[in-house]
Amino acid sequence: MLQDEPLLSKDDYDREFEKALDMIYSIGLKLYRGNEDDAADFAQSVYVFALKQLGKFGGRSAFSTWLYRLAWNFGLEDLRRKKRLVTETIDNFDIAADEPEPVFEEEEIERLRTHIATLPDNYRIPLILLFFENMPYAEISAITGMKEGTLKANVHRAKHILRQKMEK
Repeated sequence: MLQDEPLLSKDDYDREFEKALDMIYSIGLKLYRGNEDDAADFAQSVYVFALKQLGKFGGRSAFSTWLYRLAWNFGLEDLRRKKRLVTETIDNFDIAADEPEPVFEEEEIERLRTHIATLPDNYRIPLILLFFENMPYAEISAITGMKEGTLKANVHRAKHILRQKMEK
């Protein structure tokens, strides 16, 4: 097989992308501060970009994993170009049904959002992927290109920074 010959046909790509569309839109919402129009534009841009990159999908992982990493990297690069901050909301944090839902004042939640938004990318992104996307460190490492040890240290530092900021 030629290096850039796609493993998926265009029709298969369209079907697989459609399955992943909610996930990609969700990434767009996280990256673009909940702006639905920007998230929709992001999803369309990822579709075109991923289609152009399809020949690079080697099948070593699930297509959805490859697409997820590609979408995050595409979005982060777009934000770097625009010098925009990536923010995350805690509104969609899933809490197990048998656990009591913690009670936070709206003011505390807003302060936490603000503090998360001020974290550097190397702290904020792993924190978001770990706690809000429920990803294991190995997958975060594959997405970000950071070593697992570095990710763990950065998450620890991010939590420490957030604790300090929230105590003030």
